[in-house]
Amino acid sequence: TWALITGYGTDKQIGANAHVTGVKTRDYGLVSGGVALGLYDRVELSYAHQDFNTKAVLTAISPTLRDYKLKQDIFGVKLRVLGDAVYDQDKLMPQISVGLQVKDNKDDTVIPYLNGALGSHIKNRGTDFYIAASKLYLNQSVLVNGTVRFTKSNQYGLIGFGGPDGSSYRPEFEGSVAYLLRKDLAIGAEVRTKRGNLRN
Repeated sequence: TWALITGYGTDKQIGANAHVTGVKTRDYGLVSGGVALGLYDRVELSYAHQDFNTKAVLTAISPTLRDYKLKQDIFGVKLRVLGDAVYDQDKLMPQISVGLQVKDNKDDTVIPYLNGALGSHIKNRGTDFYIAASKLYLNQSVLVNGTVRFTKSNQYGLIGFGGPDGSSYRPEFEGSVAYLLRKDLAIGAEVRTKRGNLRN
């Protein structure tokens, strides 16, 4: 959730973007795909779908849950409110955007189990709100972004929203930095915080 609007369009054009990401570790696997539409470098509309493979983690609940997938749809809208990362690169003002993401968790097994075990009411749907600031340092080939997200989610929504530890919005931080090695190759790092509401 950078402040940038997707696509390569100017303020008189419409741009689009599609992505597929796959991550595989010893304990988990994630596949995410989505599309985004940028309108006149001002508004972005997006959709993403996530499949999170829990592998053997949930077999403690039931052996039948091996390779169980937590699935989630995310619908987003973003509005650029201040600044321009490209044209204002020589100014202190970053590009600032605000947005929201409506998350629809498709799980009908793990969340009901947790509700019974914890005596809570974890929901399958939630909405995140965020404000993001992106700053481009073109001479140094560096892009920096910081985002504050207000959310009720557990594991970014993959285990629902709210729980025994509360159902109020909490701020979480996301930070990114990218360095352009050449015009078609970049390296970077990202960090995100998450707390969740599942303690009992």
